[in-house]
Amino acid sequence: MVKRIDYQIEKYVFSDIGESPRITRQWAEVAGECLQQKAGSEERLRIALLNVDYVTSFELPFRLLLIRSPQLIDRLREELSINQKSVTINGKNRGCVYSLTTDLSKAPDSFRYRFSNRIQRVEPSGPTAAPYLEIAKQTKEPRERLRLALASGLEINALDGLFWLSIQRIAADVSVLRKAGMVIVTSEIEVFDTLTETVRRISSYRLKA
Repeated sequence: MVKRIDYQIEKYVFSDIGESPRITRQWAEVAGECLQQKAGSEERLRIALLNVDYVTSFELPFRLLLIRSPQLIDRLREELSINQKSVTINGKNRGCVYSLTTDLSKAPDSFRYRFSNRIQRVEPSGPTAAPYLEIAKQTKEPRERLRLALASGLEINALDGLFWLSIQRIAADVSVLRKAGMVIVTSEIEVFDTLTETVRRISSYRLKA
């Protein structure tokens, strides 16, 4: 039987500090439509692209709980005319704006995001979020958080990475740590979250015993 983890979202606030009321309203409408439809990952992305003036590569995983945003964008290019431009995220990171609008001049060239949450991570044995919160307090560097979490014996999936480690592309960071000598094994788990109200199977990582 595949292991299941439930993420019970009690508080979830993610936004751009300079976000316009229009964009805020559009994202609220997207969240409502996705929840109503219990939309899968690709459909959540499609709904966002069709209803928000522009979206950024950084916000997609957080807003829509997408695990492989670049791959999903490429897949949707076959049916939608997606335009993009490079932007700066949080003062230092490079990212992209995606939009179905040809003129991207109205989209900002830089974004600064804030994120706060209160989430219960529940396994069959009970709540298990505390160790992840402790790791997050030890360092702000995402990959180092992942290394510490694995070294401490935790099993980590993409949602753990988003919620507590500030990691958007966990598979890429796992690859770097493997090249550095960590023996990391992959398994498959089932996850459910109350933000999207969907159940899906995703990869999970831990150090080899």
